[in-house]
Amino acid sequence: MIAECTSIKELAQGGQKKVYLADHHKFGKVVIKKGLIKSFTSLERIKREVKLLDELDSEYYPKQYHFNIDFKTNEFEIVEEYIDGSILRDNFGFFNNDPTKIFSLLDSLIDGLSLIWEKNVVHRDLKPENIILRPNMKPCIIDLGIARFLDLEALTKTIAPIGPCTPIYASSEQLTNNKNSIDVRTDFFALAVIALELYLGQHPYNESGSKYSIVENILRNNYIVENSNVKQSEQMSELASKVLHTQPYMRFRNYSLFKEFLKKYL
Repeated sequence: MIAECTSIKELAQGGQKKVYLADHHKFGKVVIKKGLIKSFTSLERIKREVKLLDELDSEYYPKQYHFNIDFKTNEFEIVEEYIDGSILRDNFGFFNNDPTKIFSLLDSLIDGLSLIWEKNVVHRDLKPENIILRPNMKPCIIDLGIARFLDLEALTKTIAPIGPCTPIYASSEQLTNNKNSIDVRTDFFALAVIALELYLGQHPYNESGSKYSIVENILRNNYIVENSNVKQSEQMSELASKVLHTQPYMRFRNYSLFKEFLKKYL
């Protein structure tokens, strides 16, 4: 299928893959991901992500058009839908420290994430770079590469000091590789961190003058809900008090309760 693409140009390069933008005669603009499979674990993660995206048919996720592995070279190729829009990180100004806009985004994200949560899958890498806002400001969730499939065998070694994650958006159970505690509430934590960051204009665990790093503050449960530019908000403070806990059992038990809370303020 890649041979059918034209105007191919490189977008990004990471540790395991290169990402390209191209045109396809049938699907229009597409994203091509090519990389090297370095281990059984990386192969299994790719296969799980591909299978999950194949099962999803929603505007909340990019459509997948093609997947292939060359076992002679250990290279993989993925072709998926190009999402017109820009990452959440580049749209912080739109939310303008507005709790209502932020809660509306959370509500939409929960609708999208519930599609994988219902399949017992935890995204495990929610962050502003993995959320694309379409021109109508509806979110699209990307990069399920380190998703945790709770019904399948865990791929992370138990002896690893930290689980797969982006540390500054990770919950305490990820940062300590407490695999048995990871579930949908792990994603709730990341959503609350993103929401507070949108409201404050800074990471809530990156307090000015703190002697601790963001990761250390997450583990110590040290966060802020206001700063010199933004005053404390009732709904944002309540969100933090209900979700930003080091112990998962102290967060919302399920996403329905999370949505009910959001609707109080929408």
